[in-house]
Amino acid sequence: MADASTNRARNGNPATSHDSLLMGLYLRNLGANLFSFAAIMLLNAFTPLNFFKLRIDFFLLQGGWAILLLFFMAASLLVLALQYWFQLPIVRMAAALNQNHGIGTVLQDKARARLLNLPFIIAVIDLSMFVIVPLTVMTTLDFFEGISFEIGLFLFFRTFMLGMIAAWLSFFLIEDYARRKLVPLFFPKGRLTAVSGTIRLSVLRRIRLLNMAGTLNPLVLLLVTVAFIAWEVEGTDISAVMLSREILIFTLLLSAVFLGIVIRLNSLVSNSIVLPIKDMLRVIKEVKKGDFNPRVSVVSNDEIGVLGDTGNTMIRGLADRERIRDSFGRYATPEIRDRILSGDIPVDGELRTATLLFSDLRGYTPYVEKNPPEEVIRSTRSYFTAMQHAIRRHNGLVLQFVGDEIEAAFGVPIEEPGHADKAVFAALEMRDYLDRLNGQRREEGKPPFRHGIGICTGQVLAGITGSEDRQSYTLIGSTVNLASRIEQMTKVIGCDILISEATVAGLTKPFDMQPEKPQTLKGYSKPVTVYRLL
Repeated sequence: MADASTNRARNGNPATSHDSLLMGLYLRNLGANLFSFAAIMLLNAFTPLNFFKLRIDFFLLQGGWAILLLFFMAASLLVLALQYWFQLPIVRMAAALNQNHGIGTVLQDKARARLLNLPFIIAVIDLSMFVIVPLTVMTTLDFFEGISFEIGLFLFFRTFMLGMIAAWLSFFLIEDYARRKLVPLFFPKGRLTAVSGTIRLSVLRRIRLLNMAGTLNPLVLLLVTVAFIAWEVEGTDISAVMLSREILIFTLLLSAVFLGIVIRLNSLVSNSIVLPIKDMLRVIKEVKKGDFNPRVSVVSNDEIGVLGDTGNTMIRGLADRERIRDSFGRYATPEIRDRILSGDIPVDGELRTATLLFSDLRGYTPYVEKNPPEEVIRSTRSYFTAMQHAIRRHNGLVLQFVGDEIEAAFGVPIEEPGHADKAVFAALEMRDYLDRLNGQRREEGKPPFRHGIGICTGQVLAGITGSEDRQSYTLIGSTVNLASRIEQMTKVIGCDILISEATVAGLTKPFDMQPEKPQTLKGYSKPVTVYRLL
């Protein structure tokens, strides 16, 4: 099943009927045709040609207007019927969305492609009607009273040119309405370019159409009209003053008509370019603030639509990266973080063999009670920084700092041979770093720190856990618990580093260590053997 119905609640108004949405398509097409029809009648009435002058009385006083209106109504009904037929897949998908029914993939693909192609289809239908209707009218006039070929050609040419205006108006009106009302409903996730079998109008061609409608079309109409007037008055004694006045009136009227057309087309075309760009800028501002939830509303399959889809993909990638940074913190090495961000490491949960290291400061509670908070935070930060540096030098991952405790892992999330050796080397280096830090503390008259480190190797469940708002990369399993218990054993045995038997078995390099007497731990049925690292 398609995903459009599942997203309907957040992209469309549940109370809005699909009939009212689709009615807007009919009204805009009908309005464009009505405007063009009225423009033709108005320009014809003021064209200084005898053919039109002789028929003004017939159309205005003798009921000829009723014939024209009948032609227009018949043509409009035919246009609307064809529009309904072509809109059937859109109607069916809108009805399924309105009734919250599941939508089959075949219907969804067909409806989506039809919605994107609808402005082109309607434009072709309208232009065809403005070819068929004048041919029908001219044939009728020629049958009853006869008209010259030149006049017939002129009538056809003028009607065709204004038919192009009707087609352009219908195209941009329907496209604008579909983008605002239907595309968000049919394409809740954007990706309009993924729909096959669709026509794409580039931004450059869109601007060229606007220029053609606003400049070339009226200019050609004026030049052709003046040429026909010159041809008709050749050899006559018509007053030059009267003819000039009539041409001026016609020119002013033509300019006014096309000024209104251009203003509307300019608004539609500019909105189709500017509004998506403004939406992108809005989303970019939110992303700059650290909010990765907003998405660009993709409503076209042109370059701007491709840019919007690309932007959304990038935002999702940034959100994933931010999530991973939140999950792994700032304590992973750049190499580990790069591998995670590149998608090489599964973070949804997997069983892995790893070595865990737990470190805990001794006598920390009394130290906190005896020293100012600022001093405690400063000193603890210095200690954690030194220990983290030692761990990272051996490709370890600091999972968390809790109070005075450090939890680190080796061998995850990147599988690495010799992770047991690396953990032991890190523990030895932590010992050296602590000695240096204590040297500085003694010079400053501060008490030295002591810590205990426990290391254990075994199988763990590794993955990202937590709430939707806050997640972290976590290791779960008995190995984790045992490493923590071994760290606590350092207090009982009186040493700083203890290693589990499993870790010793995984070592490939020699280390100076000695076994301790097996210890019984709470929760473990058998005594646990550990080794003191010398």
